[in-house]
Amino acid sequence: DGVLAAARIGRYPVHIRLSGNNLRGDFVGVDRLDYGRVSYWRSDFASAPLGTLMNALAVASDGVLIPEPLMSQYGLRIGDPIIGRVSVGEGSAELKMRVVGTFRLWPGWYPNPKKPNEGLVFVGNLDYLFEMAGWQAPYRVWLKLDDSGSVPLIAQGLNDKGFNLVRYESVKAQIEYEQGRPERQGLFGMLSVGFVAAALLTVLGFFLYSVFSFRRRLIELGVLRAIGFSALQMAGFLGWELLLLLGMGIAVGTALGVLASRVYIPFMQVGTSSEVSTVPFQVMIAWSDIFAIYALFGGLFVVALLVLLVLMMRMKVFQAVKLGESL
Repeated sequence: DGVLAAARIGRYPVHIRLSGNNLRGDFVGVDRLDYGRVSYWRSDFASAPLGTLMNALAVASDGVLIPEPLMSQYGLRIGDPIIGRVSVGEGSAELKMRVVGTFRLWPGWYPNPKKPNEGLVFVGNLDYLFEMAGWQAPYRVWLKLDDSGSVPLIAQGLNDKGFNLVRYESVKAQIEYEQGRPERQGLFGMLSVGFVAAALLTVLGFFLYSVFSFRRRLIELGVLRAIGFSALQMAGFLGWELLLLLGMGIAVGTALGVLASRVYIPFMQVGTSSEVSTVPFQVMIAWSDIFAIYALFGGLFVVALLVLLVLMMRMKVFQAVKLGESL
């Protein structure tokens, strides 16, 4: 219960010789039909969608997907044969494979940019590996769970049914642990408090500006009322001024925020291990939250306009236009 999809994943050491160089890495065997249902994928992982890559493995049982840098470094092309020896359990198997696709990143693979030829992965069909080896080696099973899925209960259920489950891991538990770390909570707490404080000060500043500006321009507004401006015309006059001020501030602030996010956030990925820099940060603008801020300022605009209208209706025109009066 709670399992939406499952797929077998096998990862075994492999030695591949290309152009006289002995490359070491891992052979990742997948079930092409099930892998796309459980795996995380992003459009920048490869030039082709995951479905296209899995279809390429379906056409050729001996097909293999390799990292893109190897294609240019060793002059490989789609359809070129390569031979590798995979360590499967206590033995090994020689695999004759054909290149059917490339990728830049792969789920679970953390390339080292300083040593591009180390820690490589080659993705192929798991059943083809078992067929060439003549036996089935232990492998992993990735599960995609819904919100009600419990990893310990699923593991207990598998053991009760007679499966030889060696161990299990919960990615959700790892994510919850990382999100609960004090340094992360402190960082995001500081950012949240700073954002709320900036928003409240902005609202207060805009409201005070509206009121004090009205008091400074009381004579001007009184003259407009005296020469025949109606209350509706005065409301439109004040409203367009506030709307222009808010609109320019929102437009410039949004543009600068989006620009700063796209320029600076990708460089905030700092660390010494390859896991820290993989996967590269992808800037995602929370437009729903931005629209909520827009709604907040829209409400502020309405409140400020109503306050100004109340002050204007209570304004004494004869005092505003009286020569030499300072209000």
